[in-house]
Amino acid sequence: MYHSVLKDKSKSGKYIVTPDTLEKDLEYIESKGYTTITMTDLINYVYNNVQLPQKPIIITFDDGHYNNFGYAIPILKKYNMRAVISIVGEYTNRYSKTDEANLNYSYMRWKDINQAIKDGTIEFQNHSYNMHDNAKGRIGSSKKNGETIEEYKKNFTDDIMKLQNEFREKTNYIPNTYTYPFGMVTKESNNFVKEMGFKASLSCTSGVNVITKDENCLYLLK
Repeated sequence: MYHSVLKDKSKSGKYIVTPDTLEKDLEYIESKGYTTITMTDLINYVYNNVQLPQKPIIITFDDGHYNNFGYAIPILKKYNMRAVISIVGEYTNRYSKTDEANLNYSYMRWKDINQAIKDGTIEFQNHSYNMHDNAKGRIGSSKKNGETIEEYKKNFTDDIMKLQNEFREKTNYIPNTYTYPFGMVTKESNNFVKEMGFKASLSCTSGVNVITKDENCLYLLK
């Protein structure tokens, strides 16, 4: 799981890596014989028994930073690898409107997303429309204090489906995986995600994933 890719080494940390670090990681992955797959590949393995390569690995980027488009995609292409980018809809709309394309702070625009889809290197997933904003008293897609279950379900569903619908309208593609902002999962949210038709979900928890033919194994992947 990656986020932003910046050349400025002074900004490197848990959520930011340099292009050189990313390339070294991909070199390592290649040297160990791994083959990158997408969430759809994994879903098809579980649901449809479509075979996976011997050593599959999924590379993910959260948030949809424009530098993923500018730096990460060319490196992925160099190693003939694919990756999954989960975008925040509000960020994409904001930068689609201003048409800014700054590697230091911008987010991918719909035209960038369409180009990447056409190119085939990236699979896109849903990271909420605007549940990445903590200013409204909600942390990620968690339940707010004082919010009823009915209110929570409506707010959660409305936000995520807004991005699903925009994907359909802007790209003619519909994500099949929900990526939890900040990994904030609730006991109710897993059912909401399933009811919306998502075949899988990604958490931020570290650990080992055990993939079986049981469809439930695809939710809250580590």
